[in-house]
Amino acid sequence: MTERELYTLLNASNYEDVLRHFPSRYEDLKETPLIYPYVDYQRYVLKGTISNLRSLGKYKISIIRFNFTTFSGKMIPCIIINQPFYATILKSNSEKLIVVYYSETRKVFSVSTIINLDSYYAMSEIKPCYNLPRGVTHSYFVSYLKKILTNISLKSAVYSKVPLRYQKKYNLLDEYEAFRIIHFPKNKEELNIGLRVFKYEEALSYSIKSLLLRKESEKRKKQTLPIDKKKVNNFVMTLPYKLTSSQKEAVHDIVLDLEKEKVMYRLLQGDVGSGKTLVAFICLYANYLRNKQGVLLSPTFELAIQHYNNALKVFKNVDINIALLVGNMSLKEKRETLSKLNKGDIDILISTHAALSKDTVFKDLGLTIIDEQQLFGVKQRESLLNKSTTSDLLMMSATPIPRTLSMIINADLDVSTISELPFGDRKVETKVVNSADPIIDKAIKQCLLKNRQVFVVVPKIDENDKDTKSTEEVYNEYVLRYGKENVALLNGRIKKEERDKIFKEFATGAKKILVSTTVIEVGVDVKDAGLLIVYDANYFGLSSLHQLRGRIGRNGQFALALLIYDKNDKKAKEKLEFLAKNTDGMKISEYDLKMRGTGSYEGEQQSGKSELFVCNFVDDYKVFEASKNDANEILANLDDKENYEYLKWLDTDKKPLLS
Repeated sequence: MTERELYTLLNASNYEDVLRHFPSRYEDLKETPLIYPYVDYQRYVLKGTISNLRSLGKYKISIIRFNFTTFSGKMIPCIIINQPFYATILKSNSEKLIVVYYSETRKVFSVSTIINLDSYYAMSEIKPCYNLPRGVTHSYFVSYLKKILTNISLKSAVYSKVPLRYQKKYNLLDEYEAFRIIHFPKNKEELNIGLRVFKYEEALSYSIKSLLLRKESEKRKKQTLPIDKKKVNNFVMTLPYKLTSSQKEAVHDIVLDLEKEKVMYRLLQGDVGSGKTLVAFICLYANYLRNKQGVLLSPTFELAIQHYNNALKVFKNVDINIALLVGNMSLKEKRETLSKLNKGDIDILISTHAALSKDTVFKDLGLTIIDEQQLFGVKQRESLLNKSTTSDLLMMSATPIPRTLSMIINADLDVSTISELPFGDRKVETKVVNSADPIIDKAIKQCLLKNRQVFVVVPKIDENDKDTKSTEEVYNEYVLRYGKENVALLNGRIKKEERDKIFKEFATGAKKILVSTTVIEVGVDVKDAGLLIVYDANYFGLSSLHQLRGRIGRNGQFALALLIYDKNDKKAKEKLEFLAKNTDGMKISEYDLKMRGTGSYEGEQQSGKSELFVCNFVDDYKVFEASKNDANEILANLDDKENYEYLKWLDTDKKPLLS
C-alpha cells in the first residue's frame, strides 16, 4: 500500500489527521492464570510455546491447530479459524503471547490474538485496537504511526491548538508526546495521562460549538403570529387519548415558543412510548393555525410510513393537507409532491432523509421536527434548518438524559421532558437467557395462540461473522419451527417497496413473527406485540436494547423481552442484567453512557456512533464542566489572539464560527 492510498482510505490530508485516527479500544494483555476446570467463553491471556502446528482446510474454511504450553508447564489445544495468514507466520517451538477463549462444547481454546513476546505490546501489557477501513492492515497502520512519531522534524508541526493558558492551567502534556502515548502506551497509568490531553481538547471543542449554536439560534428572529389556543384545546379534546400532565406541559412550552419572536430550538425527550409523537402532531396543528408549513423528519422508511398513517388518523376531522416523501416513490410522485410543497398546497410533510434534498423547497416552512435526533448528524440538521432560517426547530429523542448531564450535552437547546407513560408503568418483564432455554419456544407458542406478534432481532444480515447469528440464519430456523406462513424477514437489503409490504403484513397480524435487524428499533408501533427476542444481545448498547424493548407491551398488557447471551463475560452479563432489572430510561441512559466510554480496556461491540472519541459524558463530567466555563471565557474574549486562532482552527466545515 502507498502512502497516498492510506491517506485516501483514512480521509486524511496530513500527518495529524492520521495521528487522530484514535484506537477504538484498548486490549488488556496482562497474563491471566490458567486454572482447571476452564470456564466456557472465558478470556485468557497466556505466554508460552507453540508446538504440533498443523494447517487444515475443510469446506473452504481455513483451520489451524496447535498445542500451546504455558511457561508454568500447562498444555492446551488451540484453534484458529479463517485466518489463513497465520499459517505462514507461525512456527513450531516459537514463544508467543496469545489471547484465547475457551469453548466447553469443542474442548478447545479459540485464538483471537497472537503477538511476539518481545513486541512493544507484550511488554507494555496493553494493545490499542483500531477500526480501520478495508484494505488497511493493522500492522501497516501501526508501522506508519511509528514512522510519524519517530520523525523528530514533525514535532514542531504537531501541537495543541488549545490556548496555552488552558494547557498550563490543567498541566496538559505536549500534544506530540500525548499522541505517542495514545498509540504506544507504556502502561495504563501513562495512557490515562495521555488521554487527559484529548479529553479536554474534545470537551472544549464540544462546549464551544454548543455555545455558538446557542448564540446563533438566539439571533434568529421570526415574524410573530398569534395561535388560537382555544382551537388547539378543542383539537386535543377530539383525540382518542388523554394527555398526561407532562405531555400537556410540553405542548404548552412549545406553543408558547412558536409565538415568540426568537426562533425555537428545543429538544423533546421522553422514554420509549411516552407519547412524543402525539405532542409533535399537536404542535404541527398549532403551526398550521398560524398558516405555516410543517415537516416531520423520520430516520427510517418504516417509521415515516407509520407517522404518515397515524397523521391521517389524527387529522381525519381537520382540513389539513398531509403528504409523504420517501426514497422509493416514483419520479412522477416525487415531482408532484415537491411541486405542491413549493406552491404551499401541502401543510404537513412526513419524510425520511429525502426532505434534505436541495429539490425539496417549502413555500413557508414554520416548524421543523426531527424524530430520534441522535440518528441525524449536525450537517443534516443544518441542511434542513437552511430550508428556512425562520423555521422553529423541535428535536425528539427517546434516550432521556439526566438534567445535570443535559445541561452539558444539550447546552444549545431548551429541553422538555415527558416523564410519564400514557398507560402508567408498562407490564414488560425482561429475562437474560441462553439460546437453548426452553422459555424461548414456549413464549413464541403462547404468542401464536393469543394472536400476538413477536419481534425477533438479530444484529447482522449475513453470515460473514461466525461469532453472531444472521437474520437469514434465524429466519430459516424459525420457518422450520413455526411455518413460513407465520414468519417474515425484514432487513436493510430488502427493497423499500417489499419492506413496506412485509411490515404491513406483520402490523396487521397476517404474519406473527418478524425476524429483523434493528430497523425496527425506533418508533415502530405494533400495539399487540407481546414478545421481543434479541439474539447476541451483548452486541447492542443498553439504550438500543431499551428502545427495542419499547416495541412490546404498548397496549398495556403483559409482554416479555428475552435477551439471548451465550457467552460467559461477567461485564456483559452485568450490563444485560442491569437492563433486566431497570425500566427507567434515565437510569439506563446514564449507565449506558458510562459503559460506552472510549478508553476502557475491554468491552463488547456496541451499535451507535458518537462525535466524541475519547471523552465520556458520565465519567468525564468534571472535564465537561470545566471546559464549559473555559468556553464561555474564550467567547467573551474574542479580541485575544490565541482565542481567535483557536476558533479558526475549530472551523473544520468551512462555515465561519466567527461572524
